[in-house]
Amino acid sequence: MKKRIIAVFGVVLVLFIAWMGYTSVKKLDKKQTIQERQSDLFEMFHQLGQVDLPVKPTAILIFFNSECEHCQWEMQEISKSIDLFSQHQLLLASFEPEQEAISFLNQYGLSNYYVKSSPEMVMASYTGGVPQTLIYQNGKLTNHFKGEVKVGAVLEVLGEK
Repeated sequence: MKKRIIAVFGVVLVLFIAWMGYTSVKKLDKKQTIQERQSDLFEMFHQLGQVDLPVKPTAILIFFNSECEHCQWEMQEISKSIDLFSQHQLLLASFEPEQEAISFLNQYGLSNYYVKSSPEMVMASYTGGVPQTLIYQNGKLTNHFKGEVKVGAVLEVLGEK
């Protein structure tokens, strides 16, 4: 009887380890696919369903959520310095329903920069939490900030400071 219990336990343990390995590999594959997509602005536009957007030489794409305190702070700081972003393409994307996202951005006068997309398309565009700021020069990713980033750091990358 003890041998059976040990054998069953061993089989369950092996299956559990195999399942953990499989899910880890799948997550790494997904992360790599997203990182490859993020490296090209046109791929990101396609992923977000925005193939017709005009492109400036420098684009800043920020993923946000209206309930995120870091996102709220970042949008407030961007709105204070919006004039410094005028030569660049500012794009704001959220996985929230459109009305919630636009209502949030209206508080900061940033709703004109909202990228209309489905929540599923946005969720498939990045991994991790929000905010995330991606900076593109001539369509290629040059900087990726995960988490809250000071506007000064973004402007420094853009050569505005």
